[in-house]
Amino acid sequence: MDINITSPYVISNGDGLNVIIPTDITIIEECGFLGIDVETIILPEDITAIGRCAFLGARVKNIVLPDSLIEIAEDAFSGCVLLKKIYLPPRLTSIGARAFMGCRSLTAIEFPAALRYLGDEAFAFCRGLSSVKLPKTITHIGKDVFLGCPLEETPSH
Repeated sequence: MDINITSPYVISNGDGLNVIIPTDITIIEECGFLGIDVETIILPEDITAIGRCAFLGARVKNIVLPDSLIEIAEDAFSGCVLLKKIYLPPRLTSIGARAFMGCRSLTAIEFPAALRYLGDEAFAFCRGLSSVKLPKTITHIGKDVFLGCPLEETPSH
């Protein structure tokens, strides 16, 4: 199997590009992987926060988030139109404004019990999202969180 390294974090094995972040990284900074075109992104277990616009417009199908993740900032995954599903880890407490806006292929989302904050338009225009259940522990639900989503019923907690 041929493996090509195109940057310190992007690896190709012939089946598509994958991003594997080194284990000594704890925060994905603002616009860190803006618009990247890869098959899979794997974040290491020590990541606690994903910064603003970190993966904005990325053409990615799979993202593996670690259980250590606590915060997803605004616009972090906005416009990731190929993303079909994402596992939100159990310690996640905050999803910023427009974090997943326009992820039109996203079909399922399960919110962790630790979630407290859901920002404005966090999942707006996720046209594949038809059902969600919010945890009872949530304390802030922003404006138009599910705007443009074909939800079967209005989510409540």
